[in-house]
Amino acid sequence: MSATDIHNITFLGSSDAGKTTLVEKIAHHFGALDRIGTVEDGTTLCDFLPEEKEKRHSLSAAVVHLEAPHGKLNLIDTPGYPDFVADAITSMGAAGTAVVVVPAKETGVPFHALHLWEKAGVLGLARAVVVTRLDSDNLELDVVIDNIREVFGQRVVPFTLANGTGDAFSEVHVVEQEGGEHREHLVDAVVEANDSLMEKYLEEGDISHQELEAAFPVAMAKGTFAPLFCVDPVRGIGVQEFGDFMVRDFPDAAMQLAAMHSDNIESGGADERTVARVWKVLTDKHLGQISYLRILQGTLKSGDPLIDPHEGKQVKMNGLSTIFGEKLEGVSKAEPGDIVAVSRIEDLCVGDVLVSSGEGHFHQFPLPTPYTAYAIVPKDRSAEQKIGQELHKLEREDPCFKVHYDEVTHETIVEGLSELHLKALLSRLQNRGVEVDTRLPRIAYKETITTPSEGHHRHKKQTGGKGQFAECYIRLIPAERGSGYEFLDKVVGGAIPRQFIPAVEKGIEEQMMKGIIAGSHVVDLKVELYDGKFHAVDSDEHSFRAAGARALVDGFTKANPILLEPIMKVDITVPSRYFGDVSGDLNSRRGQILGMEASGDFQTIQAEVPLAELQTYATQLRAMTHGEGHFRMEQARYAEVPSHLQADIMAAQGEEVVQS
Repeated sequence: MSATDIHNITFLGSSDAGKTTLVEKIAHHFGALDRIGTVEDGTTLCDFLPEEKEKRHSLSAAVVHLEAPHGKLNLIDTPGYPDFVADAITSMGAAGTAVVVVPAKETGVPFHALHLWEKAGVLGLARAVVVTRLDSDNLELDVVIDNIREVFGQRVVPFTLANGTGDAFSEVHVVEQEGGEHREHLVDAVVEANDSLMEKYLEEGDISHQELEAAFPVAMAKGTFAPLFCVDPVRGIGVQEFGDFMVRDFPDAAMQLAAMHSDNIESGGADERTVARVWKVLTDKHLGQISYLRILQGTLKSGDPLIDPHEGKQVKMNGLSTIFGEKLEGVSKAEPGDIVAVSRIEDLCVGDVLVSSGEGHFHQFPLPTPYTAYAIVPKDRSAEQKIGQELHKLEREDPCFKVHYDEVTHETIVEGLSELHLKALLSRLQNRGVEVDTRLPRIAYKETITTPSEGHHRHKKQTGGKGQFAECYIRLIPAERGSGYEFLDKVVGGAIPRQFIPAVEKGIEEQMMKGIIAGSHVVDLKVELYDGKFHAVDSDEHSFRAAGARALVDGFTKANPILLEPIMKVDITVPSRYFGDVSGDLNSRRGQILGMEASGDFQTIQAEVPLAELQTYATQLRAMTHGEGHFRMEQARYAEVPSHLQADIMAAQGEEVVQS
C-alpha cells in the first residue's frame, strides 16, 4: 500500500470532548470492532493502561490501525488533560491531519483546544473540527458554530450540521448537498487553494460536486479549508459521514511527505535512504520498550538495521508491527507515511530520527517546559537499586518528565507539568516496584550581607603530640548584587606564611558553599584577609582552613545578613473572565504585575513572582480557571526575602551554622 492510501489522523482536544469514544465508534464503523467499549467500563481500545482504566481518562496516546474501503487509517487518540500534552504534541509529528474535538458549551472553546489548534497550524498539519455534546440542553447550534469560527478562524466551515440540539439532535445533514450560506462559505474556502477552480467559480458562479470533492484534500493541506462536523460519538450520530470524509477526502500521507521533502525537512531531501522518526515510547512488561515510528521516507522491512543517533551504530528494527490499541500485529514491511511499532530496542527516545545510511539526528518537538517539581527519596534499598533505571524509562516515555540531581540542595528532583502529571508518573513507577517519598524541593536561597564587618577566629587544639593552631582576621564587604565573591590577600609582615593563605581562602569558600544562616550558598561578598598568627610547629593547612571558615561565620553574623530568593518572570494566559481572580491571587503571592496583553477572549499577564510562591502553581491556576489557564516562567533575578518571612524560611530550611 502506498502513501497515497494512508491517512494518519490525530484527535486532539479537552478531556471531556469524547475523543476516545469517537475513535471507538469509527473503528466499529469500519468493521474493526464487533463490540463497542466504553470509557466508563474501561473497555475502550485506546484506554488500555491500568491507570487509564482506573482514572477513566486517557493519559497516553494510543494508535488504532484500520483498513478502510478507500485506504488505510492510523487514528491517534491523545490525552485531553493539559498535564499530558506531550503525547498530543508528539502525535502531530506522526499525523497529516489534526482533528480538534470541541464539546459544545455556552462558555465557548476551551483554551487547551485553541492551544492545540494553533500548534497544529504551526506544524503545517491539515485541520478539521468535530463538535460533540450537542445533545446537551440550552444550546443554540448557530451560536456554538459562530463561537468556534471566531476562535479558530473563518476558514473553519461546517461540512455536516446537526438537525437540532438537545433531545432534538437525531441526524446530520451534509452542507454541500443542501446549498445555502454555509455551502457558499465551503466553496469559497475550497476554491481559494486552486487558482483555476477559483477562476471557474468566479466566471460560472458554481462548481460541480465532483470538482469540489476532488479539491478538498488540497484545500485542507494548504489550510484554506477546515471542515467542521457535528457528531454524537455516544449514539453514533454523524460518525458515518465523518468517517467516510476522513478516508476519502482528508490529505493522504503522500501529500505531507512531498511537502516535507520539498522543504528539505528531516531526511535531507528525497534521497534513497529509509528514514523513520520516533514519536512515542512506552514500556511493556513482556516486550520491554515499544517505540512508535513514522516512516518518513523509504520502505522499512522487519529486521532491517537503522542507525541509532545516540550511538551511531546500526540497530535491527525488530518486532515491526501495526498498532491496534494495546495489540501489535506483526508485518513484513512498512511503506512511506505509515505508523508502526518496533520492540525491545531499549535506548530509543522520542524525537530520534533513524536512517539506513549516513547520520541519524534528533527532532525537537515544541514541548512545554515542566515547572512543577518534587524531591524524591527511595523508600527502601530495593527501590534505591532500581530507581535510576526506572526513572530513565519514564523520561523516555514522557519527554515532559525530567530528572536531575540538584548540586545545591543535594536532592534528586523530578519535574513535570503539574502535580497530577507527576503523581501519575510516580504511580507508574510504583507499579514497577519502585516506591518513593516525595516533598517539595528546597528553594535555592542565597545568603549575603548588607553592612561591612570584621571576623576573627583562633583555631587551637592540643591532644598530645603535634597540636593545631591558626588565627585569622578578616574584613567582610558587601558586593554589588550578582557580582559574586572576591578574596583579597592583605596580609603584611609575614603574619600568616604565604603557603597557608590558599588554605584560608579554601576554608572560606567551603563555608560559603555550606551557608551560615540557612544552609544556602553565600554570594556577593568581598573578603579581605588582613592579619593572623601562626605557630612554627602546630600550624598547618587544615588549621588555617578551619580558622578561615570560622572567621567568616563570625563576621557574617555581625554584618546584618539577609536571604535572597529566586524571582521568576511569569507569563500567565487565562480566559478574560478569570483575569480578576488570577491577578488578585498573584498579589497574594507577593507577585508584581508588569503588564498584560489581550488576544481575543484571552489575557496574558506578565509578572514577577518569587519561586517559593509558584511551586504548586500549575495545579492551583488550573483550579482557578477550570483547567483553561496555563503559564510559563523563567528565572529573572534574585531579590531580598522580606524580613518578616526570613526567620520562618531559616527555620524551615532546618540548617544550623556548621561547626568546624
